[in-house]
Amino acid sequence: MDEIVIPLLLWFEENKRDLDWRKNRTPYTILVSEIMLQQTRVEAVRSYYKRFIEALPDFESLAKVDDIKLLKLWEGLGYYSRARNLKKCAIEVVDKYNGIFPNTYAEAIKLPGIGPYTCGAILSMGYQLRYAAVDGNVLRVLSRYTASSLDISLEKTKLYFKQEIEKIMPKEAGTFNESLMELGATICMPKITRCEDCPLRNTCKAYRQHRQLSYPIKAKPKEKKILEYTCLFITDGMNYILIPKEKDLLNGLPSPILIDHFITSNEAIEITQDLGFIVRNIEHLPEKKHIFTHQVWYMKGYKLYVKNLLNYPNYTKEQILEELGISSCFRKFLDDLWN
Repeated sequence: MDEIVIPLLLWFEENKRDLDWRKNRTPYTILVSEIMLQQTRVEAVRSYYKRFIEALPDFESLAKVDDIKLLKLWEGLGYYSRARNLKKCAIEVVDKYNGIFPNTYAEAIKLPGIGPYTCGAILSMGYQLRYAAVDGNVLRVLSRYTASSLDISLEKTKLYFKQEIEKIMPKEAGTFNESLMELGATICMPKITRCEDCPLRNTCKAYRQHRQLSYPIKAKPKEKKILEYTCLFITDGMNYILIPKEKDLLNGLPSPILIDHFITSNEAIEITQDLGFIVRNIEHLPEKKHIFTHQVWYMKGYKLYVKNLLNYPNYTKEQILEELGISSCFRKFLDDLWN
């Protein structure tokens, strides 16, 4: 594959997108951008990245930020465990490495939230060390280029391509990794290929076979799990009870009282009364649907007016909108909640 290096570097220099995280390249900004870009589109990340870096410009500020502010900055990106791991990583970098991201693979890979891809991305782009950063775009490009029959969903396939890339890695390691990712994101895309604009088309096996969309090979994904929930939004007319979940998908995020099945309004009143509240009124909210990567949630909602909120954690409308980071699945109820 060594013949791809120079064409890719030349193409990237002429065609790379203007992205904020490519301007002030430091291990910290690379880390933040790469974690944000995991399972999120580039266009969706642009505004979040700028806001995040302005609020938390370095490892020290990220390590010290309180969780409420952190989750608020992350709100809308989903997969909130990424934000928590980002903070854990920053704390360890500050405590163990005096705020400087380690420049060895052995040390970097042990940090919270750092996997082979992120590790390779930071070390190559931040320190120009010759490590590969193999993401879905890279796997797609190289699978097509070599007409590979390997299943890209397998870890051993990712390791194979990582090793192959590192055999041909030039001294411009970070730029080369970016060029591969950029080609996959803008030219060699999942369902559409712009082969006429590809610098590798003359030596690409899939192109020569006219079978570009036959690659990469990937096992059929598992069907999404269907779940039903009822959300109880308990209010005294001013504040609303939101309780951090202690496990599962939304671990640590504020949420309404969540029942893991559909219930009637009478059952909602009974459950609320069992929690110690005096219920004055109940309103039925329109049902919602939210799609996660591996789950689909169908949600019923009730707004319950109670005499007082007892000692449960509660927040004003303004706090919920401006300060709290809550999952977008619950935010779907907010317009109905306040109309």
